[in-house]
Amino acid sequence: MSREPTFGSSAIRRQFSELAELIDDELTVYLIGGGALTLAELKNATKDVDLIVRSDSELRQLRTALRSAGYEPPAGLSESYHELEASFILENDRRRFDVFCEQVAGVLFLTDSMVSRSRHLFDEGPLSVRTVALTDIFLFKAVANREDDVDDMIRIAQGGIDDDVILEEVETQLGLIGRDEFIGAMKHKLDRLEERGYVFDIHAEIESLYVSLGTERQSTMLSPRFWSSNTMTISTRVSPSRRLNARSVWK
Repeated sequence: MSREPTFGSSAIRRQFSELAELIDDELTVYLIGGGALTLAELKNATKDVDLIVRSDSELRQLRTALRSAGYEPPAGLSESYHELEASFILENDRRRFDVFCEQVAGVLFLTDSMVSRSRHLFDEGPLSVRTVALTDIFLFKAVANREDDVDDMIRIAQGGIDDDVILEEVETQLGLIGRDEFIGAMKHKLDRLEERGYVFDIHAEIESLYVSLGTERQSTMLSPRFWSSNTMTISTRVSPSRRLNARSVWK
């Protein structure tokens, strides 16, 4: 059964206010999804508050506060939620927090440039709540496969996205992650948006990059050098998912 959106703007603010009372040290969270769109009045309510932090210590502190507020791990998560590779997902009375540390879905980092573009929303005691820019939320939505993510991308696109920022961020992300799943995920979402009648200038460039990276990958795998001792060097360049680190924390 599909969950109905229950986190309206006032409920989100109230929940953060309650969490702040359970937090001892300064903590900054960045909204990266439906919660940000709800507070920006681009949607009436959201099913999930997606947020990201920048350190394991912040992750622990936030999880402790949410558990103290009555949030529990939900049962029966769909595959689309598992694919997000959240550090943890907690739910209380159909309200859900999807929490990440530095990275989403193993393919998209919260970069310094995203942080510099982020906007301060409000402070509640030691808790500071910020939102990444709408263009960056568009990118985070591009790597998620939940049923409402395409609709949210349309909401953002209707207000306008910065193509130059997206292309610059794509280049940054490719340098960080060391592999190209991000481009494939983004191409897939842009294809789905085109099916809905939304075509973006960046679509052709992402398509071209996707084809180029695919050709390069095939050429690399066909090369004898790929199977030499250099293979280990190539593999170790890939950044591990932060979820693996977090999983050991929460056992």
